[in-house]
Amino acid sequence: MKSKKTIVRVLAAIMVLALAAGLAGCMSSYNNNPIVAKVGNVKLDFNRFYTLYSNTDSSTNPYYSYMQYGAISREQYADYIIDQLVAYGLQLDQVSIQNITLDEEEEAKLLEDVEEQIKTNAVNTYGSEIDASITDEAEKAEAAIEKLKETLKANGSSFEQYKKDVEKSLRESALIEKLRKVNIGVVTVSNDDVKSYFDEKATSVSVTSFRNSFQNFVSRANDAAPLFMPHPERAVEDDPETEDKDETVEADETNAFFSVQHLLMKFANEAAGEDAKDLAAYADKDQNLHARIEEFERRIPELTKEQFLEMCHDKEQCDDPGMQHPANMYFGYLMQTELIDSYYAGFGYACMKLRYGEDWEPKKEEPADAEATQAPDETEDEGYDVEFFTLADGTKIAKVFTTYGAHYIIINDNDCFGMFDDDGYLMVPLYDGDELVKDDEGIVTVKGHMTQEQFDAMNAILENVKANVADVDEDSKVKDPDALEDDEEEVVVDGKFIYDFISNAKKTEVENEIYQGKLDEWKENTKISVYRNIIKPFIKG
Repeated sequence: MKSKKTIVRVLAAIMVLALAAGLAGCMSSYNNNPIVAKVGNVKLDFNRFYTLYSNTDSSTNPYYSYMQYGAISREQYADYIIDQLVAYGLQLDQVSIQNITLDEEEEAKLLEDVEEQIKTNAVNTYGSEIDASITDEAEKAEAAIEKLKETLKANGSSFEQYKKDVEKSLRESALIEKLRKVNIGVVTVSNDDVKSYFDEKATSVSVTSFRNSFQNFVSRANDAAPLFMPHPERAVEDDPETEDKDETVEADETNAFFSVQHLLMKFANEAAGEDAKDLAAYADKDQNLHARIEEFERRIPELTKEQFLEMCHDKEQCDDPGMQHPANMYFGYLMQTELIDSYYAGFGYACMKLRYGEDWEPKKEEPADAEATQAPDETEDEGYDVEFFTLADGTKIAKVFTTYGAHYIIINDNDCFGMFDDDGYLMVPLYDGDELVKDDEGIVTVKGHMTQEQFDAMNAILENVKANVADVDEDSKVKDPDALEDDEEEVVVDGKFIYDFISNAKKTEVENEIYQGKLDEWKENTKISVYRNIIKPFIKG
């Protein structure tokens, strides 16, 4: 959930996007757009309230979901929105009181942003209506703007007024952001701050949450690396302070993380119903797939591991586009006992057998309330037929059918987890400027020390953290670093990248605390009037 401090910062952005898109205008007829609140000398009309009230983006407005699911009432939701509206008004009031203005460079940037915002709004709204023969992006945008002008004219408005509204919204946003910077001042973060932030955030996590955060990081869905990797494979020792000697749990290596890659050959149509009960027979009926399987399995004894992996990463031979993702080519798909059910049924089962031996079977858990004399459940497990093959260099692969198709799985030999120390913590080196912090014990980290070899090995792993694949037509293509635009820069992910991310996260946290303190101070010293009778009919529906 977004904190109040974070929400305050994005309020101006919400106003810009919604007002600039003309969302507020749809309610302008509501009682002639009355004033909902007055904050200092700033009057906030119903349109502004509605803009926030109708924001359904859970990342900036989690309370909308709470109302939708009945966790809070419409009245409680409206109170929350009024609080946000007042916070927005406080900032606009302080812009005037503190005489915050834009300089010449900022004014020029604002005018550029206005043109870009209008173009973006027009394309997002009317892009699908543009003649498909227009492929040039600039021409497409111009055509979309013409559509926008026609709509505005048909609704009794004008493009000129629309442009003024967009500029007003963006100007408010720019002024509020400048107000924020002026009142926060310069914030510096020390390495002690980085350490304390790491300790606070590197809490124990579940296997599933680690997998999700790890995958999001390595595929650059976000820049937040998981700070802690759970170690369910480790032994739990007796607590010497207790008399209970039965609490020792032996380490189970089959609970360790590993990763796999695979070659997928899809069914023409995913198996369902009766077909899903005998997937091998279903594959035999799929003539094209049957031929592909026969040809591939004939070649298996001649293939080296490198050749097999090349096939896994070749979109002409592997039907899983995820295997062409640049991060997955190195990191593969994470596997662990608790993750078996998060993949297609049978896939995780085959992965575990390949990793821990053909005799591996999932552990049966006795019901918690089962009596000692209760007969065991005689229901047979839902087994999956797993075949094993050996490549030319002795590497074993596993084959299993899922309802999706035939999977040929190989254990990923790449070191995916060398970024974490023996206690499961991400090894984040500390920096003084651009220089590593070192002492007699080696490179200093947030949790101790690391050797130069560990540092180099960690960076070698992080080099494989790649940006998300861009979808072009129906193909997944990786953007070639050599094809970057002049104003684009390839992001290098390494130890410094992670340190900077944590340092900046801590800095943002401190800045939010400072700014929230300012908002609280302004609120205490500002006359605020809220006219709740105006919104009552609307809230009741």
